Amino acid sequence: MSKRRFLPLLWTLFLALLAPTTSLFAPATQPPARVEASPPFYEFASKNEWLTLKDGVRLSVTFCRPAPRISGEKFPVLLEYLPYRKDDGGGGRVPPYPYFAKRGFIVAKVDIRGTGSSDGIFPGREYTEQELDDAVEIIDLLSKMPDSNGRVGMFGISWGGFNSIQVAMRQPLALKAILATDATDDLYHDDIHYIDGVLHIDSWSSDFYSSVALPQTPDWPVNENYFRDRFDQYPGFINYLKQQRDGEFWRKNSLRWQYDKIRIPTYLIGGLLDGYKDAVPRMLESMKVPVRAAVGPWNHAYPDYGLPGPNYEWKHEAVRWWDFWLKDRNTGILDDSPLTVFVRGGHEPDAKLKMTPGHWVCTEWPVPGTKWKKFFPGENHLLQSDPGGESSEQLRYVPSSGVATSGLAWDPQVVWWGDPKGDMRPDDAGSLVYDSPLLKEAFEIVGLPKVHLRVSADAPLAHWVARLEDVQPDGTVSLVTGANMNGSQRDSLLDPKPLVPGEVYDFDFEMHFTTWTFKPGHRVRLAVSNAVFPMIWPTPDPMITKLFMGAKGTRLELPVIPNMKRRAPSFIPPEPRPQSVAALAQPPESKEEGLAEAYLWPTESVEMKRDMYSTVSVDWKGARSSERPGRHEHSYLRDYFVTNDDNPAISSYRGERGRWLEIGGRRLELQTAIDVRSDKNNFYVVFLRKFIENGKLIRQREWKEMIKRDFQ
Repeated sequence: MSKRRFLPLLWTLFLALLAPTTSLFAPATQPPARVEASPPFYEFASKNEWLTLKDGVRLSVTFCRPAPRISGEKFPVLLEYLPYRKDDGGGGRVPPYPYFAKRGFIVAKVDIRGTGSSDGIFPGREYTEQELDDAVEIIDLLSKMPDSNGRVGMFGISWGGFNSIQVAMRQPLALKAILATDATDDLYHDDIHYIDGVLHIDSWSSDFYSSVALPQTPDWPVNENYFRDRFDQYPGFINYLKQQRDGEFWRKNSLRWQYDKIRIPTYLIGGLLDGYKDAVPRMLESMKVPVRAAVGPWNHAYPDYGLPGPNYEWKHEAVRWWDFWLKDRNTGILDDSPLTVFVRGGHEPDAKLKMTPGHWVCTEWPVPGTKWKKFFPGENHLLQSDPGGESSEQLRYVPSSGVATSGLAWDPQVVWWGDPKGDMRPDDAGSLVYDSPLLKEAFEIVGLPKVHLRVSADAPLAHWVARLEDVQPDGTVSLVTGANMNGSQRDSLLDPKPLVPGEVYDFDFEMHFTTWTFKPGHRVRLAVSNAVFPMIWPTPDPMITKLFMGAKGTRLELPVIPNMKRRAPSFIPPEPRPQSVAALAQPPESKEEGLAEAYLWPTESVEMKRDMYSTVSVDWKGARSSERPGRHEHSYLRDYFVTNDDNPAISSYRGERGRWLEIGGRRLELQTAIDVRSDKNNFYVVFLRKFIENGKLIRQREWKEMIKRDFQ
């Protein structure tokens, strides 16, 4: 019997040996014989209440509570903890709370202090000590409620997945298990501020730092307390620009450097087209607690509605997980393979892909029998199985290259290595590309492809971008995966150093986690460039880089999995999604599942321009409106990126966010604009907020700062 298929009692003994200071990291008793997941037995009701912390700050919580079927019945509690204004439609996703409540779980959704309906002052940025300390206190309060059985689980997607991981690192006694979706264990290299160690800015910042400056719901008071506690608070966005290299700021709460800090079972959900997928294989490989993971073909979303499909009902799997760890019901979750992953069938480029060809595989991690298939670029742009003779090729740095890879046309809030992409040929035109001969046999890859680049540059700072692509028989090109490499971080993320112009360097790095099937008649392509605009900020100097080939030169390694006996998961289809638009939050005492706004911003226009002076701009605009009882709301969002192919030091970003609301006879409007521009040595930031009531400017606040470039 495999180690991963021990009976739950042996897991309990294992965890007790691992963490002798606590006996609460596994079911308190041996679970009974295997049973199905809890069925939807319970009626439930939703209600807004308060949690009062030790410092007197009240946090707003929406409880979704099952009604006891027997006197004195108690339930586990599931916590989701976010700054996205739970009573204001924040997040735009169909809430899972009624599903869980019907199956015997109390669900608590809490607004982080200073956001949404909660009192207090927002701590300024993501995952602060204040936020995490509050979460530990919240978990203790939830575990001691009269109808709680004393066990708490924490879950969430994106921010909620991040803080689930980080709160688990603090080991609150009542927290027994977590479920984290689309989250990462590395806050510097993998999060959206420095993608692959390179500065990244998109409209998440203008959108989020607008939302935290909105008045408190549900009454939307506009008074001096509001301006002091919300509107006038320093925008944390600027703090991120002051932390341009990895270090204590990022690593203190990054699990990647301290896996031993999580001592409770962990369930992970990732998407192959999400930007945070790499944490899944790392955590599977490095953690010493029960871990189960599923990685599907979708983007930054839950599996029941992520695009592209196929989809499944993740909440059913979550109930199996929570039942086991919070109710002592043996649902067989530990009999499942550690990793369930969707192996993409290999398909043509399609930025609006709805359904991905391929199949599910249940497996260990790393996939047993994986072999590394090597390819070497050589003369005549061939990608071959042997190194060939030594040679080199030059590439002129084109700062504006990379728009197809960035995928701005999909959703500007996630301009990253994710979401469906179109044809890569426009980006390949500004890259060095190397193609294999026509493939005669199919092969599948699952994992993180490896790249070794032997390179030089005639500038002190250069980034390299490597893309793995599939050249289709008709000549179109699909993106499989890729990654950036900040040349200054070649030896150390913590201690970057300039390049010596003309000196030859060897870089080893991984591309992002992926799956793919390369088919007969297709070609494998390696594309190498120095830019992926506007995903990463351009380096400041015009330059020529060189790529060196041969026995000691550049190579690509692909993780090829064997032809295994395929065991598919027993996923059930997702429940039908609501078709109309309504608020995310449940109204008090509601017994019906809520409806949600579309997650993606509707695109009004995307325009790319190039003028006679080599200035290139990408301009994205989106807008949306919503109608609710007694309330009308409209929002607009704009991202405007600019660089210059002859003088990339002069690059800029402008993010605009406007939101107006008609409620209770008032018209409230908040406008936010972030301007970032650079020269060779510095970044210049202007952050502007305006608050308008009934057409009159009530308050305006502006922050201006100059921040030195630090190997970015």
